[in-house]
Amino acid sequence: MIDAKTQATRRFGIHSEATDKAAPLQKVLQELYEGQLAIDPGNAYLVEHARPLCVENQIRTFHWYRPHIPVGGKVLDWGCNHAPDSCLLRSAYGNDLELFSCDFTSRQTYEVFHDFAQTSHTLLDDPFHLPYPANSFDVVIGSGVLEHTAQDYESLKELYRVLKPGGVVVISYLPNWLSFGEWVRRVVRRRDFHRRLYAMAEARQLLKRSGFYPLVEEYHTYFWERRLEAVGLVRWEQSLSRFMKCMFPIHKFSSTFRFIARKVDAM
Repeated sequence: MIDAKTQATRRFGIHSEATDKAAPLQKVLQELYEGQLAIDPGNAYLVEHARPLCVENQIRTFHWYRPHIPVGGKVLDWGCNHAPDSCLLRSAYGNDLELFSCDFTSRQTYEVFHDFAQTSHTLLDDPFHLPYPANSFDVVIGSGVLEHTAQDYESLKELYRVLKPGGVVVISYLPNWLSFGEWVRRVVRRRDFHRRLYAMAEARQLLKRSGFYPLVEEYHTYFWERRLEAVGLVRWEQSLSRFMKCMFPIHKFSSTFRFIARKVDAM
């Protein structure tokens, strides 16, 4: 009898056809989520992130930072968890990038994703230190990671150490202290909220104190997205977001924001 992992591998062409650069990124992620959920159907985290809106956000974020990925470079997926960014990078670039990942979660927890991404994965055992030499990477990607670190400043200093001179750090899904959705989770539901929130100016200064000069900063993900998804109007989300930002400063109440910042020797 063929087990669920083998079925997923055969169905999605992992290690072969699905790594084709021409494969639509959305299809790649959707199939990986389906394959992992076939093995672990009760995983609420995966169910949440497999929603079409979440997948679209992941892909839009990927295209947002993609111009800063050097072909032939070394990329670290920091705090990767199920490594969707690594999967998108592998699908888009094939073997043209050297991909590394690290987390307190082992690769076996999300084997379907990690088998596809084929990163050099390290299981972390220290809250700050990363087991890599100084000046190792061209890019470090931290997707929804910084807010969960024990000490954000110390963690950024470690990213500074492992990045090459002029290297780039990508910080996305950083929770906004003015987020309406965060307020609902914290005050009304009293569950599933972030313990640490950030203001845009605070995060900008934190990056600068850590040796990073912000190149791009944007508000990201909005509280009305979930409602549009519920009524089947996801395709109107980007147009509505642009309209709302033009008419009102409502974007400042977005759920998250994101940065691309460069390692510098001096400010």
